[in-house]
Amino acid sequence: MDARKIRAAVFDIDGTLALMDKDKGTYEALPGAIAALDACRARGIIAVAYTNGTFFPPAHYYPLLADAGLVLAPGHILTPAVVAAQQLKRLGHGRVMVTGSEGTVVPLVEAGIEVVGAGPGAGEVDAVLLAWAREFGLPELDAAAQAVWAGAPVYATSVAPFFAGAGGKRLLGVSGAMAAAIRNATGVEAQVFGKPSVAGLEIIAELTGVAAAETAVIGDDPKLEIRMARRAGALAIGVTTGVSDRAAFEAFAEDERAELVVDRLDGLLDHPVFA
Repeated sequence: MDARKIRAAVFDIDGTLALMDKDKGTYEALPGAIAALDACRARGIIAVAYTNGTFFPPAHYYPLLADAGLVLAPGHILTPAVVAAQQLKRLGHGRVMVTGSEGTVVPLVEAGIEVVGAGPGAGEVDAVLLAWAREFGLPELDAAAQAVWAGAPVYATSVAPFFAGAGGKRLLGVSGAMAAAIRNATGVEAQVFGKPSVAGLEIIAELTGVAAAETAVIGDDPKLEIRMARRAGALAIGVTTGVSDRAAFEAFAEDERAELVVDRLDGLLDHPVFA
C-alpha cells in the first residue's frame, strides 16, 4: 500500500468514535478514539465527525461527544440531514414532507426549506424525505406514500439497517425501514443522501479545503464508510469496534474493501499509510 499525505480524517461516530445509549441519550468513547482525535490535532490533521444518524441536529452532538472526551472543532460534525438540506435546496425543493424529528427538521429549516409534517392534510409537496424518528406509524407512512403516488420524489437520510449501540445492542435504522415500506407500496426507490453517497465527502472537502485523495475515512461499516471512501478516492480504513469484524471487511472485492483494518483507534496515525 502506498503511503499518502493525509491532511484530513473523517470519523464515523456510532461504532467508531463512540457508542450511544439511546435510552439515556449519552455517548461513551470507544477504545483509542480520544487518543486518535488528540493525534490529529497534534499532527495538524483536520478531524471531522460524520455520522449516518440523525438523532440530533449537529449542534447537539458537540456537548454530548465532549462529555465523552471527544472534542471536535465547531462546524466539524456532519449529519445526513445537513447533506439533505444542501441537496434539496440545490434541487429546488422548497416544500418538503419530512418523516423525521428535530435532528432532520432543524438543518432543513436553517436552509430555508419549508418542512411539512407527514400526515393527513399535508397538501402538495415538492419532495418526501424519510429520516429517523422516535415514533412513526401508519398515518405518517400513508401520507408519504400518497405524496409519492402524487409524483413527489422520495429521498432518505440513510437506508442502513442498523447502527452500533452501547452494550452490543443494534439500533434500528428507522429511515431504511420506512424506505423499504414506501418502495413496497409505490415501487419507488428512495435516493439516499447519507453514506455511502459521496455528497457528504464533497461538503467536507469544501469545509476543510482538502481533496478526497488526501483524506482518510474511518468507519465500522464496509457498506457505508468504506464504500463511500472508495467511491470518492479517499483512504478507506475499517475499525472493528462497531458492527463489523475483520471477516466482514475482508469479504468484499479488493477494489471495494478497506485498505486498512484496525481493532482500535489509538496508534492509528502511526501506521505507515500516514507516513
